[in-house]
Amino acid sequence: MMSVHENYDELMEQLSSHDGHSEVDRLSTDTVVELLKAANSEQQDTLRSLDDRVRSEGISPERSRQVTDAVGQLQSTRSHLRRRSQELTGLLATARELVQLHDVGTVLSRLVQRAHELIGTDVTYLAETEAGADGMRVRHSVGTVTEIFRDLFVPAGKGLANKVVEARAPVWVARYDDMVAAPRDPSIDAAVEAEGLVSFLGVPMMVGDEIIGALFACNRFDHEYTPEQIALLSAFADHAALALNSARLLGNSELAAQRAEEAYRELADHVADMERANRVHETLTAAVVAGGSIGEITATLAQALNRPVIAVDARLRRVSSSPSDCESAPPPRLLASAVAESRDSGRCTAVKAGGTKWIVVAIVGADSVTGAIVVPVASGQRRDVEGRLLERAAHVAALLSLKQEAVDSARASRRSRILNDILDGTELARADPADELKSLAGPLQSAAALWSPGGELSRRSRRLVQLIGDSALFAMRGEHLIVLWAAGDGGKRTEALREHLEAENRNRTTAVHSEVTSSGILKAVERVTGCLELLPSFGIEGVSVPAVSFAPYQALVSSDPGSAEQFIAEMLGPIIAWDERRGTELFGTLSAYFDTGESGSGSARELHVHKNTIQQRLERIGELTGGAFADPEYRFRMHAAVRLRRLRSELIESAHNHLSGPATAI
Repeated sequence: MMSVHENYDELMEQLSSHDGHSEVDRLSTDTVVELLKAANSEQQDTLRSLDDRVRSEGISPERSRQVTDAVGQLQSTRSHLRRRSQELTGLLATARELVQLHDVGTVLSRLVQRAHELIGTDVTYLAETEAGADGMRVRHSVGTVTEIFRDLFVPAGKGLANKVVEARAPVWVARYDDMVAAPRDPSIDAAVEAEGLVSFLGVPMMVGDEIIGALFACNRFDHEYTPEQIALLSAFADHAALALNSARLLGNSELAAQRAEEAYRELADHVADMERANRVHETLTAAVVAGGSIGEITATLAQALNRPVIAVDARLRRVSSSPSDCESAPPPRLLASAVAESRDSGRCTAVKAGGTKWIVVAIVGADSVTGAIVVPVASGQRRDVEGRLLERAAHVAALLSLKQEAVDSARASRRSRILNDILDGTELARADPADELKSLAGPLQSAAALWSPGGELSRRSRRLVQLIGDSALFAMRGEHLIVLWAAGDGGKRTEALREHLEAENRNRTTAVHSEVTSSGILKAVERVTGCLELLPSFGIEGVSVPAVSFAPYQALVSSDPGSAEQFIAEMLGPIIAWDERRGTELFGTLSAYFDTGESGSGSARELHVHKNTIQQRLERIGELTGGAFADPEYRFRMHAAVRLRRLRSELIESAHNHLSGPATAI
């Protein structure tokens, strides 16, 4: 039987894809929600209507069958878990009976009867250590057919009971005749043969470090006992041990009676803890179906435990806490070690920081740790019930994370397809007919291109969804990650994204960013990708730079059509327009200024004007272009733009003269 976690993995795999053009990406959000609701239901008759609904959205029959099969498998798993819940309810009912009954013989007889009914084996019996006899004797049994077995004495050091005593843990054999790990005894073998028993499971009944008996479940055929059967029989053995120990105390004095009462109260507390754990688990499971958040999980746990609860993400940053002002978590290094240990063991881990003890349990997603739950312990050791409660909560948080990842991945896939369509030349209205972009944080204001060696970014789509969220569109174009930010601080956001990816990939990541100007999105993307391809020639990597810093260099070396013309227009456009409107000679003055080595007097002589006129024209040029001739970078850009414009004019004139000249004989 697959776990809930594995079934959700399969369902999520059907509902999400890294391929931006897969069939399932066409599913509407309403259909995805209906699939998740059906997965939480036990109504098998909903599968056919779901299959019809999925097919109605253009999904092929084969892909539709895969999705509905995954839903059906998850429904079967929930049915199995519900049966396990019924078994737990039976165990709690037995615990209440133990609290109410005072005759130890009746208590143990009912306990064995209830264990027999819930575990479902052929024979169930309890053997108690016999004072002064150095062995165990069968006291209570259900399902036996021979008197010899109902009063069987097992000498110390013999049979399977000996292995249970030595191991102080559950021991089982699929075939008793093949057992060689324990010394055999003829009287035990005869009783087993007369009863026709084949497979055995035995668990110790312990009080502290003392073993006071053992509880056994047997079948008259070969059988491999499941973890659920072992856990259930162990729980009954714990109850039996409490009952026997209480009987010993009751046989002494008034103090013994008081201790027995305390034992019963402890048992009642244990029952209450288990009931509380069940209620919390049901609440957390409902949160998954209803689309709850990690905040609801921490609030539910804090109320149940009456203690602060903190949730952290994969980078150990606090994402939720209840109450919101609760004390801080353990130091990062200690917390990271505890999360790693919990991830490897699948259980809670206890740590101590300063004077506070903590319980830490990792939240493990499909293929990585997505966070952790941290709970302080005021005093004493944590109880196992609370530990299991936190582990269940971590499983629910993981399912919640998987569900959110599926929704985020579907949304990111749609947006990636929109961005690819835009970059392929599709008009925005046609690329986004459903107005998906309206859900972004704002209009698209800046573009960025990022690159990391080895195509590492193409394998980080799930993480990109988490890092970018609703702040941008993103898509892979070749080895480049293209991002369109719906925010004015695109430069800062690009650098933050680059730092995250570089830290997590442990590989140098390079980025270029630029504002989306009036020339449009395509030009902005061409600008950043062109600069990103230019950076290696400068030996630059592992940084984030603005595209505007490389505009002249890109214009000089780029082979893209119109790149030089665009650079000339950006630098000299306001000057040319001023000359055309007013009949001035600002461009000629600028050209002469650079031809004479940036000499004001030399330019004046060249143009036959006063030196002050040259200075006034240069100041006007600075006002029109927003620059200052005292800035070397500005002078270089203007000089490069002047040279490129003159070269363009010469090439155009040369081509015109060639076409208008006399024909050349062949």
